[in-house]
Amino acid sequence: ETPRVKAAMAEAEALLGEKGRLVVRKSGTEPLIRVMAEGEREDEVAAVVDALCDVIREVAA
Repeated sequence: ETPRVKAAMAEAEALLGEKGRLVVRKSGTEPLIRVMAEGEREDEVAAVVDALCDVIREVAA
């Protein structure tokens, strides 16, 4: 985890709030990062995941 990814994860967790959940982990069987999120509103969850994935892609490039 880079500082930029950690900051993006912290922001995502804050946006999801107390009733939301964020899980980010490296796959054990494939060369990819899994990003899973839960929250009260589907549109918020999708926006949070999209933003976090964008940061991860930029850092990985």
